[in-house]
Amino acid sequence: MYNIVIVEDEPTVRRGLVMTTPWDKLGCKVIGDVANGEEGKDIILKLKPDIVITDIKMPKKDGMQMIEEVSEDVDTVFIVLTAFSDFNYAKNAIKLGVVDYLVKPFEDEGLVDALESAKRSVDRIRIVQSHGQSTQKDIALNLENSLKQTKHSNHENINRVVEYIRTCYAQDINIADTADKLGVSASYLARLFKEEMDYSFHEYLVLYRIQKACEMLFDPNIRIYEVATACGFNDQRYFSIVFKKHIGVTPGHYKEKLPK
Repeated sequence: MYNIVIVEDEPTVRRGLVMTTPWDKLGCKVIGDVANGEEGKDIILKLKPDIVITDIKMPKKDGMQMIEEVSEDVDTVFIVLTAFSDFNYAKNAIKLGVVDYLVKPFEDEGLVDALESAKRSVDRIRIVQSHGQSTQKDIALNLENSLKQTKHSNHENINRVVEYIRTCYAQDINIADTADKLGVSASYLARLFKEEMDYSFHEYLVLYRIQKACEMLFDPNIRIYEVATACGFNDQRYFSIVFKKHIGVTPGHYKEKLPK
């Protein structure tokens, strides 16, 4: 069971999420819902939910500020819901390790897909937490297996995308540029990748980068900022946030405290 908190200032939207989403079928339970980021921060720190679904623009404290203020203290995974489709909002959400970003009004299927992504992130964190003495290699192998457990695609374009990610993960790549290289639309490729791989392009890319980072951190002589850069993370703080979201510990803890 996955514990959920909803932070949403629009009462109709909040009630709709709480009352109409088939939480039991999704293996989830709503343990709290509040109307602004200040209340959201308090309830997150108190209840430590597995997943938080939050709006961005809210009174007292916005969703991004709330996420930033609690990220160091909880292992919660975040899904952002917002009426704003501005790219800067999405970019900032990604930098804070948000697993998905849904623009209102969203389809039920989109929310379900976001929840499945969030649940996978929670599962990876739980594995580390339930095996306090997990080795670095155990964690890296678990990530590798997570990526292998995707649907096996026979689609030529998807195989080319996966190969492109695995070859160019250290570069600044995205779905739009990749689609251009293949001569297809970004929306088509994003939909096809999700259908064939069970992961979004961005989610697969981030997981592959984290897997490579885990392997590089085996080396006691390498510095964390060097790993971040080598794995496509230009911001070490962003790298640390994303690493902790997926692994359950910071890169420093993984490197210095866990046995090899």
